[in-house]
Amino acid sequence: MTRSALTLVLIVLTTSGCAELLQNLKEGARVPTTPRAIARLHVQADRAWTKRGSPASLEQAITSWEKIHAAKPDQPDLLAKLARGYFLQGDHLQTQDDQKKALAMFEKGVVAGEHGLMASSTEFAARVMAGEKVGDAFDAIPLSGQPVLYWYAANLGKFVSLKGIRSILFYKDRLMSAMQRVLELDETYFHAAPHRYFGAYYSRAPAFAGGDMSRARAHFEKALTLAPEYLDTRVTYAQFFAVKNQDKALFQNLLNDVIAADPKTLPEVEPEQRAQQRKAKKLLAATDSLF
Repeated sequence: MTRSALTLVLIVLTTSGCAELLQNLKEGARVPTTPRAIARLHVQADRAWTKRGSPASLEQAITSWEKIHAAKPDQPDLLAKLARGYFLQGDHLQTQDDQKKALAMFEKGVVAGEHGLMASSTEFAARVMAGEKVGDAFDAIPLSGQPVLYWYAANLGKFVSLKGIRSILFYKDRLMSAMQRVLELDETYFHAAPHRYFGAYYSRAPAFAGGDMSRARAHFEKALTLAPEYLDTRVTYAQFFAVKNQDKALFQNLLNDVIAADPKTLPEVEPEQRAQQRKAKKLLAATDSLF
């Protein structure tokens, strides 16, 4: 698919910026031109990714992936990695209260995800190009495209949350459709991520937009059943459900469990586990202002 064609179907968040961001993905210091150079970049990226708890290492991994993408575009797995990397960058910046830069990172993640979705399914691309609503075409995304679909939706969710209630309401149906497809493909994906998402959504949304605390609790509890050791579920459960329900005991119990956990229990996500422990401490420190 040509870049001009892709630009026509970008699942746009703003009237400007997305096409520019996609172009930026393909620009870098020097585009690798040989298989050996690309292989070196993969090694560098993988090595840096294992140390992604360090912002500098995370940036190094992303930079390497961007260079590979510039040489070999339209690889859904690589674009899923980029979308996840941008999500982690944005999440770190948001924790540091740098909302403007966080917003830019999440937008980059959305653009990488958009490109990956188009590359993951010729049927999805054809239907969107023909004018079908993006949310209605997610059923064309196969299991192999689940990672890029999830990280696209995760970035979009963070982006619209920072933009405010109007953006949340405007994109809620697309987000719901994306996460419903992730759920259909594999509800255990990324430590029960779709259940975690729906728990947060039903907690945060006002009643007129589908908010439902009973459904929220059910999804959080399902996520804990499927992936009890992944700490983000407890942090999200506390931050959104417990606070909205003004359940101080639940809030404190969930966060104290996170702080007491061993982040090495899930070595493949140890950096994320440690980040959630930092979030838990920050939330607990704010208890008096939240309840």
